[in-house]
Amino acid sequence: MKNKRLMFLFCIIILIIGIIIFVKINDKKSTKNQDLETSTSSSANNFDKSKVIDYSSETEVSYSYEEVTLSVEELMKYREEIEQAGFDSTLFTDQEIQTMRSAIKKNGQSISQYLKDQPDKSIDEAEIDKAREELKAANIDPDKMHNNEIIDLIKQAKKEKKSVVEIAKEK
Repeated sequence: MKNKRLMFLFCIIILIIGIIIFVKINDKKSTKNQDLETSTSSSANNFDKSKVIDYSSETEVSYSYEEVTLSVEELMKYREEIEQAGFDSTLFTDQEIQTMRSAIKKNGQSISQYLKDQPDKSIDEAEIDKAREELKAANIDPDKMHNNEIIDLIKQAKKEKKSVVEIAKEK
């Protein structure tokens, strides 16, 4: 009888110890979950507008664009005329086309005359092909470059009074 009581008491003690360990483990898991939730919410709070440094006053850039009042049809008409004059119409924004239209009407010029007076817009296909040949001769693969990149090289070369190859090597 004494052994049965001892065995029963021993089982109760083991059971109580097991319950205490189980409760502590669950408490640690819930504490970890709370910590995880807290860190997640605090990291979300890091992007809260009040905590982000405002650099807008230091880096503010102002752009002014003239409102385009030409219709899409008129813009397309001018783009076609630019192409017929031998120029790439994609080099012009809608605002530039509108400005061009008013300058042409004011000066009584044709589109081709106006464009020939614009040094940075007067790059035609022949000049692009010539630049590609010069680049090939200098062992620079122009096929990896888009026409706009070649046009930029040509513009910079004209501006700095260097060859297209020199400008390409600098880049």
